[in-house]
Amino acid sequence: MGEYAHIPDVYVYDADNNAEPYWQTMGDLSELNDDDLCVEEGKQVVVGVCAMAKKSQSKPMKEILTRLEEFEYIKMIVFPEDVILQKPVEEWPMCDCLVSFHSKGFPLEKAIQYSVLRNPFIINNLDMQFDIQDRRRVYSILETEGIEIPRYAVLDRDSPDPKHHELVESEDHVEVNGVVFNKPFVEKPVSAEDHNIYIYYPTSAGGGSQRLFRKIGSRSSVYSPESRVRKTGSFIYEDF
Repeated sequence: MGEYAHIPDVYVYDADNNAEPYWQTMGDLSELNDDDLCVEEGKQVVVGVCAMAKKSQSKPMKEILTRLEEFEYIKMIVFPEDVILQKPVEEWPMCDCLVSFHSKGFPLEKAIQYSVLRNPFIINNLDMQFDIQDRRRVYSILETEGIEIPRYAVLDRDSPDPKHHELVESEDHVEVNGVVFNKPFVEKPVSAEDHNIYIYYPTSAGGGSQRLFRKIGSRSSVYSPESRVRKTGSFIYEDF
């Protein structure tokens, strides 16, 4: 191959399955000057990060971006939060590849509109991010995919069907829509944005409940002597 010895052995196949080295399909490379070759070889893939500032400017994300920027052919662009919230998607930065994830206050529908408008390569499914905001949908997806999950029942107080919010509470168990859960059991809000998850203990273990919440300082839970389940809101009950 002589002057083309530096080009990788990549082949292109035609309709008759005949292979031809990719470098031959590029024409006469000798006709290209150094500037042309540099432009082609120096083309960067622009990766856009579209998320709220609390996420995109976090220490872990900055570490990831720093490492990605070490690659010569990757250029990172972080969408400013004010642009995401206030500007139409037509004015958002252009990118070849999009990394976008939902958090509180993030306009997920706008991100989907942007993906339709610009058609970048999507790293993480945007539409599915609506599903992961609802624990009921998450559990349904896990079941569909054959992934093992704890035995559970949904108490849906928003449902007009009374069969979906039947609750009978006893000292050491609850019955949710006919399904019995003996203590200890877990009570989770159906909204995945709500991190107030309670674990109820049996009287033999002293009763009460452990209340989990989004970490504050060095704490992410606190014990409460309250043994009764919550009477407002919709929840998933499952075996501990």
